[in-house]
Amino acid sequence: MIVSSDLGAPSLDDFRRDFPHRFANVGIAEQNAIAVAAGLSMAGKIAITYGLNPFPLTRGFDHIRNIMASLKLPITVTGLKAGTATAEAGFSHMALENMALLRTLKNIQIVNPSDETISEKLVAEIMDHPKPRYVQFDPFITGKLYKADEVDFEKGFCVSGGKSNVAVISYGIWAYKVKSAGLDAKLIDCFSLPLDTGSFLNELKGVEKIITIEDGIDSGGIGSMTLEIMNDAGIQIPLKRMSLRFEGGYPAKFTDRNEIFENEGLTMLNLERAVQV
Repeated sequence: MIVSSDLGAPSLDDFRRDFPHRFANVGIAEQNAIAVAAGLSMAGKIAITYGLNPFPLTRGFDHIRNIMASLKLPITVTGLKAGTATAEAGFSHMALENMALLRTLKNIQIVNPSDETISEKLVAEIMDHPKPRYVQFDPFITGKLYKADEVDFEKGFCVSGGKSNVAVISYGIWAYKVKSAGLDAKLIDCFSLPLDTGSFLNELKGVEKIITIEDGIDSGGIGSMTLEIMNDAGIQIPLKRMSLRFEGGYPAKFTDRNEIFENEGLTMLNLERAVQV
């Protein structure tokens, strides 16, 4: 069953028409969406909630924490438009803190698809391996960059880029950009967290420099995760974090993603320079 928090989406029109008994719209009430999904889950249904980021998490965080994480209910919470994808709607509609917030919770799988192969394989993963999940979809990601056998949700990441001694660690839109551009660096695309720490550390052997880049705030994101893993393993590798800092304050106008990236220094040119230095 799909539980929607009052968000119309053409992709759901056919489902809503063909399976009206399997679709519920609870209105603009993200906490209630999770509570309804919890009841459906406890009744044996596969429950998926759907809403516009950042609200399924920021408004529903208490229920995600106390219902999904605590009781380990296999609900899949999906958020449309990750990171700055909705910059044109203003700061209130940008999912900037999602990764940092979700990483504070136990028992929650965090999925940030960086291509359509991951999204397609996720469908079978939800059906075959029920667990509490949060999935963020980015509408600017299209096409297939990986083969199905490269996507392992237990491992949590894909690697490409050969034997470069520089590793770029990312997820979502920036993993998509780096992979599409064919940047001369080892890309570690962390599409599913928590990842297999042992396998992750093994990929850092021989790496002399790490750059993390993400469409989210710097505190608690993929850069912080990488530093934490290396620190716990006693590994020291120079690491540069490229992320959203908003040192001049949050955007005070309706803008667009590219303008935010430019203002924050999140550009392919700056990433290429960081790889080459």
